[in-house]
Amino acid sequence: MRMLFTLLCILSWSLHSRAAEQVEGTWEVLEGCRLVKAHFNDGDSFQVAYRNEKYSFRLYFVDAPETSETYIDRVRDQARYFSIPEQDVTNTGKLASSFTQNFLRGEFTVITQWEDARGSSHHQRYFALIQKGEQFLSSELIRAGLARLYGKPTENRWPGGLTPRTFLARLKEQERKAQHEEDGIWALATGSMQMSGLESLIHRSGINSSEIQAPHTATGTSLKDRLNINTATSAELQELPGIGQAYAARIIAARPIESIESLIQIPGISANTLADFSHMIVTEDPPPPAFTFAFYQANIEKYLNTEVTVHIAAITASDADSPESFRAVQAHTAYNGEDGGAITAYIPDEFYDSFINYYREPNREFTGLLHTRAGEVVMVYVRK
Repeated sequence: MRMLFTLLCILSWSLHSRAAEQVEGTWEVLEGCRLVKAHFNDGDSFQVAYRNEKYSFRLYFVDAPETSETYIDRVRDQARYFSIPEQDVTNTGKLASSFTQNFLRGEFTVITQWEDARGSSHHQRYFALIQKGEQFLSSELIRAGLARLYGKPTENRWPGGLTPRTFLARLKEQERKAQHEEDGIWALATGSMQMSGLESLIHRSGINSSEIQAPHTATGTSLKDRLNINTATSAELQELPGIGQAYAARIIAARPIESIESLIQIPGISANTLADFSHMIVTEDPPPPAFTFAFYQANIEKYLNTEVTVHIAAITASDADSPESFRAVQAHTAYNGEDGGAITAYIPDEFYDSFINYYREPNREFTGLLHTRAGEVVMVYVRK
């Protein structure tokens, strides 16, 4: 009898601790999951621990901005969807990643049918829905304006869940609210390209495109105009809605602040208060605009003595002393409307006139050697 009891205990423990079945196409509900730190965790993909195993999941229905430029085509596509400058994509991606980490604190439920979600990555991961209480992470990301409604939908209803058509309609409504209130990325939007790419979702989910209303067009300022709460003065912080002298002092005392969402941990700053000014702040200064002198100057050790490409806003004459057989110009750089500073460029005599004529038209690219001359960083047109 004692041996039988022992065997039953072992069997019970084995059933409790075994990994998920991973039968593709069969829905499985994994309760009691926890987030695991991983270098690839971001707004829509992350690693979780379930019992004694670790799994990586990718959200159905939504796509959060990239946190790096590794997949530059995806970055550009996301920039077009939200109608924001490409250099703002990775910054907003970090905001989405922070939002997801906060949502996944404690235990949560993963709903998956083990559908392969590797995409361009070699790392094994599966599509899933993430639920915490009555909330779904995908819906919360959309409502916060930190993800686009552009991704793989479920092909059928999940256990205790909605049809893809109904859930997609709800997500679209959440996106409209975020656009209307200019939440998250929509505070930066300058157009309404967000409907691009939605057709495949609509078609696969059985939704008539006539049911989708035209989205609200949001307007806003670039990330470079937002207040850095880690360096702002007390007076600057007090210009934020709902922040007085006492709250400003608490924010300063809590530095360094790693994420905007963590501000609600400061006594007196509620989620509603944060919602009033979260679109006005950042936790670190955004990088200079890409393809400008300021961008390369920020990491001069990496780019010095290499050929770089800048976008030219204007070319003006320069009286700078030039090396033999070269003439100097002042190249004013900018990208997506953001100024990136001016740099002296040296152009071979034989190309000078055609160079000036070519760059009379703005927003053209110029590739040259980034070099130092007389202690100044310059660009040199390289004869081929």
